[in-house]
Amino acid sequence: MHKIWVVFTKEWRDALRDKKSLRMTLLMPVYFVGIFVASTLFAIHMGNQSRATTTEPIKLSVVGAEQLPALIDWLRERGVDVQSVGEDAYQQVEQAKLDYALIIPEDAAEKFAIGESVELALVFDMTNSKVHGSLSFVRQQIWSWNARMGSLRLLARGISPAIVNPVSVRDLNIASDEKMGFFVMLSLPTLLILTAFMSSVGFSADMVAGERERRSLESLLITPVTSGSLVLGKWLNAFSITVLVLLVEVFLFALAFHFLPFNDLGLRVNVTPLDLALVLLVLISVAFVATGLQFLVSIFARSFKDAQTYMGLMVFIPMVPLFYSMFNPSAYADWFRWVPILGQQILIKDLLLGGRVQVAQFGQVWLVALVLAIGMLLLTARQLRKPGIVYGAA
Repeated sequence: MHKIWVVFTKEWRDALRDKKSLRMTLLMPVYFVGIFVASTLFAIHMGNQSRATTTEPIKLSVVGAEQLPALIDWLRERGVDVQSVGEDAYQQVEQAKLDYALIIPEDAAEKFAIGESVELALVFDMTNSKVHGSLSFVRQQIWSWNARMGSLRLLARGISPAIVNPVSVRDLNIASDEKMGFFVMLSLPTLLILTAFMSSVGFSADMVAGERERRSLESLLITPVTSGSLVLGKWLNAFSITVLVLLVEVFLFALAFHFLPFNDLGLRVNVTPLDLALVLLVLISVAFVATGLQFLVSIFARSFKDAQTYMGLMVFIPMVPLFYSMFNPSAYADWFRWVPILGQQILIKDLLLGGRVQVAQFGQVWLVALVLAIGMLLLTARQLRKPGIVYGAA
């Protein structure tokens, strides 16, 4: 233990000397929390802007409004400001003089009187994103009026409207406010796991691949320190740096949850300090796997630059569960919790959603993490006994 402690403190002194790298590492959680805060504030801004738009009367330019006065009255009752325009409404929309327009054909009144179908034209520019909300409202009101007129026509002929509508659907959303709030925090588990993978990449590469590039492994191994103690001491340094960064990030997220106005989105995000402490416990298990993998990858790199290139591909590891859950949102099985990283992501998601979490689930992710970390560190220590690794020939 004393030899491991000596290696650990030596690596920490080297890390503290490299103030620039340490400063950039500690800025990583600030950057990720900043992304989360900015995206949340943007969502709140868009929500406020949408509510402000819906409170103002929606203006609708109509060609041939006199052909269907019943439809025009219906739209006005729903708060739509109907304005008559000339026959060149299509050209005005094309020239961006009007956002959109409704064109009623000249024979609409005759067809409506004899019970024939009338084809209306709603002219708009799909690339104009600011009109999508208003268009959706206008289209919905036209379909509501259409269904009402169809029912009245059936009743006039002695036919029940239920015949053409044998099934009706009523939406019942059973999601709690916390679960609805998680849609805002959808990327949060990935950001947290990504931090655990990226925090000590530079330090791990320097402690292993950098030593190999500088050809100082031989001088380290001729000391009374075994290869296992040497690897473990260096790994503890990388692991402690990762835990430090995770502590900073969780603390910043706690501040963000406290001050962000989630109520402006109509959501109740209830993440307690205990939840964040449990999330940190799960992230530490991720740090075991991430730092162990960093050392294993670095030992096979010929130089510090090669090690950073190889470990850059590690970023895709925490992204795989995210992509899987995006394309298979309803897929879930109990064995998912035994899959490295995927099990941690599911557990973090349950903690942030306020779902049911059992102690055994923590045991699952920690058992897998410890087995993988120990296996990778043993394999790394075994590589240090090979001449090709020590002398840089392999």
